[in-house]
Amino acid sequence: MRNKIVFLIIAASIFALNSCVDYLNQTPDSVAFTDKQIFTDYTKSQAFIDQLLAPYAYFDDNDLGNNQQALYSGFNGKRMYGLRESITDNCIPNQGSNWHPKQPYRWGNFFGNYYDGTYFQEGAEQRFNDCWRAIRICNLAIKNANRIINGSSDQINGILGQAYFMRGHFYFELLEGWGGMPYLEEPLAADANMDLPRLTYTQTAQKIADTFDKASQYLPLIVQDANWGRPSKMAALAYKAKALLWAASPFANPSNDLTLWSNAAVAAGEAISAAENSGYYALAPFAEFNNLFVNPKASTFKEVLFGRLTANQAISWTPIWVGIQSDMLNGGSFNGAESVTENLAECFQWADGSSIDPTSNRYLTNPYTGRDPRFYKTIMYNGATNPMVANLSRTVEIWNESYNNVVAKELKITAQKVAVNGFTYTGYYNAKLCDASFATPPPSRIISILWNQIRLADLYLFYAEAANRAWGPNAVPQGISGFTLTSAQAVNKVRARAGMPLYDGSQTWLQTGDATQFEQTIRNENRVETAFEEKRYYDLRRWKIMLDPSVLIQKGVYIKKTGVSSFEYTVVTLPDNLQLKWQDRHYLFPIPYKNVELGPNFTQNPGW
Repeated sequence: MRNKIVFLIIAASIFALNSCVDYLNQTPDSVAFTDKQIFTDYTKSQAFIDQLLAPYAYFDDNDLGNNQQALYSGFNGKRMYGLRESITDNCIPNQGSNWHPKQPYRWGNFFGNYYDGTYFQEGAEQRFNDCWRAIRICNLAIKNANRIINGSSDQINGILGQAYFMRGHFYFELLEGWGGMPYLEEPLAADANMDLPRLTYTQTAQKIADTFDKASQYLPLIVQDANWGRPSKMAALAYKAKALLWAASPFANPSNDLTLWSNAAVAAGEAISAAENSGYYALAPFAEFNNLFVNPKASTFKEVLFGRLTANQAISWTPIWVGIQSDMLNGGSFNGAESVTENLAECFQWADGSSIDPTSNRYLTNPYTGRDPRFYKTIMYNGATNPMVANLSRTVEIWNESYNNVVAKELKITAQKVAVNGFTYTGYYNAKLCDASFATPPPSRIISILWNQIRLADLYLFYAEAANRAWGPNAVPQGISGFTLTSAQAVNKVRARAGMPLYDGSQTWLQTGDATQFEQTIRNENRVETAFEEKRYYDLRRWKIMLDPSVLIQKGVYIKKTGVSSFEYTVVTLPDNLQLKWQDRHYLFPIPYKNVELGPNFTQNPGW
């Protein structure tokens, strides 16, 4: 290691390491402070590890290119809560938005050629390198914590906890994206061998879990609102469970080793127990569900265990992540609509908990009355109301044709009856990330965005999945002292918040069935609860169902207005250019070429 470390102040207490770093680079270029100046002083040591909490430079915000912070206005900002949702079966990106890097993922080089170096490209070399650079920063902080001469034991423990936590976080990003990796627990010497063998996916996940467990020993259980965004013991315990769940999931565990499922269930159960006994952590009230993502409230910080908050931004345009072309959005719009699929819409049950039959007369004539309350907070549909359209004294208008030839406000079509670029291809838009403040004209439109990495609802669903596989849907858990929650009861915790009927056997359709049947129930619950939070993409991968016809064959709804207030709805399969074209190799990103050229031990991922 050279005797100076890159250490540039960008903004108040936000630092970024600015160097061109190849895989496992051991020698950041020297710029500002010496090694001794950083690692013997508490303030500089804290700032050194704090740079990894900058929302854009390191975190997986892949619609903000080149590590530059950008405000949420015009063509800047994280779209659709992230790019990945539009390369799943939850929604379809607008083909007319050619500038956006999602284009290759369905229709271009994502399926044929290598990724380029652009930061926001999915699986890009720069993102890969940034994860390794972040891990090196963590290992430097851990190795040098004992050198600090002017910090209290609590302050030094805080640095250690944060460093272990962030190392686990960035290793988890590598695991989700590229699979098993060499696991470095110390910064490499400048002359160290770089051709390190890769651990298996499961081995890496278990190492990550151990790292989060170590972090939990140093971190406080609760981070007060004023310091929100820093990791807590609660976040570390939740991430530990997540890592073990990924190790147990079908992609990594094709033999269905029940010990892996049990380990994940125990870790998730212990994390839930810590949350429920804390007197602090809790699911937010359902009335504030959307505030988990936009304009957060006090309850938000009790449910979101770890995330990034961008507060009080003045928005001149419609926030780009909404992706709706409509005059309902006061002060501008953006022609980049994400079209929510019928596949996702059908996952939201009727309000009595029974499943949707898309061929039933009830669904084809009146599909949007009497649904799971989360449907109305997640999906914008024909006839919906919200503050934006209320200001215009109407409801949302999405129809493909009308008895009186009136054109719908939220869907314009070409002469060939194809949606004009920027409008929905499927009959739906995203409502989860909308907020009443969008109806306020600029410059008074002030919005805060919270990108959650993991929240308490996730943790209940992680436990439900693992416990169901390990012990069954209604079995009392094993190996968790004083903890009696079953898999079904964990799912019910999430459903109860939304006012949905519980899986208690009171109706035929509310029976759990066996573990195989209930796993599909859990997966559906997961999809409904976490839609548009960038989680579906990695669930498809870890469940190894990206190539299932139910995923690949995507649907929309064709709407015909037959009278003043009557409609006919027809479920249709979307044209080929709107379908996903996944291949088996897409379960992992390719390792950038120059890294696999280091030697025979660091191998390329299958199919690349």
